[in-house]
Amino acid sequence: MNTENPIKEVDFHLLVLRYRHTRIQNQKALRRMQNSIMTYGQIVPALVTREKDRFVLIDGYLRYEALKASGRDCLKVQLAEGEPDSLINLLVTNDDRQLEAIEQAGLIQELHHRFSYSFAEIANRLGRDKSWVKRRLDLVESLPEEVMGAVMKGTVSSWAASRVLAPLSRANEQDCLDLTGKIVADPLSTRELVCLYDHYRKSTRAVRDRIIADPRLFIRTVKEQEQHKQGKQINDGPEGKWFKDIRIVCHILKRLQGQSTIMLDREIRRRCRIWLNDAEKAIIELKKQAKNHDNPGISAYHS
Repeated sequence: MNTENPIKEVDFHLLVLRYRHTRIQNQKALRRMQNSIMTYGQIVPALVTREKDRFVLIDGYLRYEALKASGRDCLKVQLAEGEPDSLINLLVTNDDRQLEAIEQAGLIQELHHRFSYSFAEIANRLGRDKSWVKRRLDLVESLPEEVMGAVMKGTVSSWAASRVLAPLSRANEQDCLDLTGKIVADPLSTRELVCLYDHYRKSTRAVRDRIIADPRLFIRTVKEQEQHKQGKQINDGPEGKWFKDIRIVCHILKRLQGQSTIMLDREIRRRCRIWLNDAEKAIIELKKQAKNHDNPGISAYHS
């Protein structure tokens, strides 16, 4: 324990939650933290800096929210020296959890605008280059306020914001706002968002309008086209002939199965068993060949 900055308890009303807006809300993490606090109490103190007779909360917002949800009114804290230095330390080493890119961006924005740190100063303190710092700042400053609100509430992922919505906003802010509203109401997977944005970038204005108007319909259409293309490829060439033949065999076997009751003659039944045994051997051999020739690439293709 640091004897110069001992751990103490601070009432909630003495806390300044200045950096609350830089933290993404995560209900699952909040429930886990609340359960831990209810069982063991607050183990790790939060980090604060002094501001007159109050304390600016630097790190420990999840602990604060969990304590508040548990009906507590005090937070264990440890005092740090210097608000900007504490933000730098939080960006360099974060013991609670890895900060999301957009959370890092929010803290860098505070350092740049509130404390007038240059890109070079921030980069030097973080052990990064200036382009990394600028990309982080561009991320948070290129997103409209409504989109940032959705990200910080956890209804839109940080990944979607940084990889899709931020570049989309720089190209067309209204499309970014409209798409955000759509995926909040009907979320798309990461893969679907990548697909959507890739097609958006390559499309005409008219097609872009249709993509943004109904993202779910667009994704469904793309999937149907891919399935149709794969089916057409299977039906072409020697593979297509092979599949056609095996479908004919299956159809004949099903037809024979339905007519098996007419085999009254003993000799016919005997010969039938011989032919069925031969057919069974052929099917087993085909299955064996398919298994021996199988590999991850072929499996993925046929799936």
